[in-house]
Amino acid sequence: MNVHFSRRRVVGDRTSRTGFLRRALGGLLAAALAGSLLTAIAPSAPAQAADIRDFDPGYLISDYLFYNTAAMTEAEIQAFLLSKGNPCSNSNCLDVFTQTTTTRAATTRCAEYTGAANESAARILFKVQVACGISAKALLVTLQKEQGIITSSAPSDRAIRVAMGYGCPDTAPCDSLYYGFFNQVYTAAAQFQRYRLSPKSFKHQIGQQSVFYHPNSFVVSPPTCSSVTLNIKNAATAGLYNYTPYTPNAASLKNLYGTGDACSSYGNRNFWRYYTDWFGNPTGLMPSGVQRTRSAGDSRYETSVALSAAAYPTGAATVYVAVGSFYADGLAAAPAAAMVKAPLLLTDSTALPAEVEAEIRRLAPQSIVVVGGEGVVSPAVYDRLATLAPSIRRDAGANRFETARNIALASFPTGAARVFLASGADFPDALAVSAAAGALGGPVLLVPEGATAADAATLETLTALKTTALVVAGGASAVSDAYVTSIRTATGIASVARYGGADRYETAAAINKFAFPSAAGAYVASGLDFPDALSAAAVAGATKSPLVLSLPQCLPVVSVRSMVEAKVGKVSFVGGSGVLGQPVYDFQQC
Repeated sequence: MNVHFSRRRVVGDRTSRTGFLRRALGGLLAAALAGSLLTAIAPSAPAQAADIRDFDPGYLISDYLFYNTAAMTEAEIQAFLLSKGNPCSNSNCLDVFTQTTTTRAATTRCAEYTGAANESAARILFKVQVACGISAKALLVTLQKEQGIITSSAPSDRAIRVAMGYGCPDTAPCDSLYYGFFNQVYTAAAQFQRYRLSPKSFKHQIGQQSVFYHPNSFVVSPPTCSSVTLNIKNAATAGLYNYTPYTPNAASLKNLYGTGDACSSYGNRNFWRYYTDWFGNPTGLMPSGVQRTRSAGDSRYETSVALSAAAYPTGAATVYVAVGSFYADGLAAAPAAAMVKAPLLLTDSTALPAEVEAEIRRLAPQSIVVVGGEGVVSPAVYDRLATLAPSIRRDAGANRFETARNIALASFPTGAARVFLASGADFPDALAVSAAAGALGGPVLLVPEGATAADAATLETLTALKTTALVVAGGASAVSDAYVTSIRTATGIASVARYGGADRYETAAAINKFAFPSAAGAYVASGLDFPDALSAAAVAGATKSPLVLSLPQCLPVVSVRSMVEAKVGKVSFVGGSGVLGQPVYDFQQC
């Protein structure tokens, strides 16, 4: 039997709070008089138990993992059910259970669910995952913490009927409107999306929130149990508290696989524990023993200077300079700068910032490379830069695509066996792949948006570089298969590898996994704006470090996972707290 206080009415759905309190109070008193108040048996700990030191009551699971529509395939769910079930003694065991489902029309919470005859539990869970956007892993864990039916050898009809505990108040009968396995799974998943989409309609929201330890915190007067103020950090955690409105107290956490005291509740504790035991840490892999630094300034120009100063404390023979107000011409500059271990400093289009000039003087370079034409980096800026080094040149073209080709030819005069392709329509994929290109010794060429065939100039550039392998950043929507095929057909290049993902963060992580299976350090920069990432890509490539992209207030799980798997020991966060907030610095994941 599962240890939890997780049967509940859904707050705000059908019953007034006053009515709920009245029913809850009566039920608790009746149970106490009967001498059977909430007794339960704790499941035994697995061979590799969860570590309570990883538990954060304000961050039970990352949004990425909770709202993952591709967490498990149907086959994986079925295999999981088979692996967890005991020898089955009735037809309610979820590895053999089937139910005819009904079609549910699309809503703001879920896409359409098409009903069918005799659907397996695995198929129902998979289809709800896709339709409602709630991870099948989260659904499986909820089924277990509610009714223990994942590991039961003989689930009761009642357990199947109220499988997710949806519409079930703490101390009153469950609402028959929500009876049935499919009905429970679908409706609970839709409710979790309702919590996310309408957060102001529910008690528990992101931020500082008071959370009860136990029903006796509010249904008994005076209350015998108290509450605690938690910093709820994300939508998924807020949703779990709206679904099961109690947090574990110290006694229940002290005995993670058992029971606590009279004020202990277990639903959200058990959600975290079951998820950890079955699928790993629900807040993502956490880096340990990582040295952290921050390179930042009051502006993008100062941040580029801070990166340069940290990476090149004794100077640099070459300095690259690109405009800081627009990304296009600078996208291909990072791998070229990395090749010669040069910083990439940013400038205003019409005036060289004083702090950038001071940094160039400190670096005392022998040469400066200006990226972009006169309309991007003005003659006045170029002339000023010319006074700071014995040699200066401008790598430019009529557009970003020609500029990238000219940078490649100028920076790789002896050729480049491997060339990287990225969309020129946006910056994230190009910057993520720039660090990889710099580390692996190849240029980045940019692809026009929607292009289905490479132009003659690109084909000539690849021929001049003696290229034998292509690495494509992003999926087919970024760089089309037809475009790549046209290159292979025209040049005979046989080796093509594509690394992409569902978004810029997954794409960057896939690129980093390819280019940096192991790395001593990593650079984390904003995935929402380009300047810091532009300068960071050059330093990352030169130091053979991945460039990891982040959101402002949390690190995507895939970003953290890529660093953990590469065994990164040092992380440099690029940009101030307004760009990458303290939660990012603390590896808070989303």
